[in-house]
Amino acid sequence: MTTDTIRKRRRHSPEFKAAVISTCLQPGASIAQVAREHELNANQVQTWIRKARQRELQHNRLPAPNDFVKLPLYASAPSASSPAHEPGEIRIEIPTPRGSISVCWPTAAADQCARWLKELLQ
Repeated sequence: MTTDTIRKRRRHSPEFKAAVISTCLQPGASIAQVAREHELNANQVQTWIRKARQRELQHNRLPAPNDFVKLPLYASAPSASSPAHEPGEIRIEIPTPRGSISVCWPTAAADQCARWLKELLQ
């Protein structure tokens, strides 16, 4: 092999990678086609997409099953911003990037609530 055929590893800026990923995620886009247009290997672009999704999940992730989750206790009267709940009721509020999800469950079925919550967080 001569020195003329040796290729050097190319480095791409985060902005370039973000632009390629954004193009690939457009409806109807072909990752292979976008890669060819930018003279990239499709497998490399797939890796960029996977890593970007992992970073996004880490940033917006829900707690893992073994993570400690601090839930507010409503021992006093509910405020105007939080809806009232029945005394014999379990109320769980789950924050999400798009807002909170409130779940009310009867205390008589607390074991079912625990199983449901464990399954949800897995």
